[in-house]
Amino acid sequence: MARVSLLLLALVLAAVPGGAQPAAKPPANRNVRFGMPGEAKADPDSKDAYLIDRPQYVLSYSDKRKTANWACWLLVKGDVGKVARGSFEPDKSLPKGFDVIGFGAYTGSGFDRGHLVPSKDRSDTEENNDATFLMTNVIPQSAACNRGAWEKFERYCRDLAFDGKEVYLAAGPHAAGGVAADGTRKLTIGRNAPFVTVPAAVWKVALVVDRGANPTKSTRTIAVWMPNDDTVKE
Repeated sequence: MARVSLLLLALVLAAVPGGAQPAAKPPANRNVRFGMPGEAKADPDSKDAYLIDRPQYVLSYSDKRKTANWACWLLVKGDVGKVARGSFEPDKSLPKGFDVIGFGAYTGSGFDRGHLVPSKDRSDTEENNDATFLMTNVIPQSAACNRGAWEKFERYCRDLAFDGKEVYLAAGPHAAGGVAADGTRKLTIGRNAPFVTVPAAVWKVALVVDRGANPTKSTRTIAVWMPNDDTVKE
């Protein structure tokens, strides 16, 4: 638990003035107003922490894991609309030399295609929603976790946004070894290489700020850590 607490503490402090400094200077993007959880570079040589900077979110992608290390996004009321969900697509913006993961890598794996940045959090326009369905924003997630407590926390964060809050979010996978629908623990999925790393756990941090305000040491911060298996249902 010490590793968990230290990681979450680092993420929280990175968002609070006077706390820990961000690991890297963030791009000019509303989704990382208070910094990023870790260093990432928009450099093809940075294959384990490649920075993807989009209007919808900012994320660090690992070509080794074939998933993001983390994703950051701002959620406000205006981000939530009624646009229908899109379809999962390979992220063809990845640099030459990176493996591009397609929809089929998850088929029959026993894991959901779990969004880091939720589809509903970017449902104001079709363009914004489509960005959440790029496979760089997806991790192998157990159905119980993805559709249970994880989804409930997503809805709770949207409730906060509808109450007029600005919710700054960071989420990502941790380690390797999740439990599939058939009860087997898997380190990776995919019928053929390249294989996608299955996380052992997933985490998310939410910084809840009044509209237009800056955070303080008393600003509400919510951190969750969930095992990637069928034990997290509520």
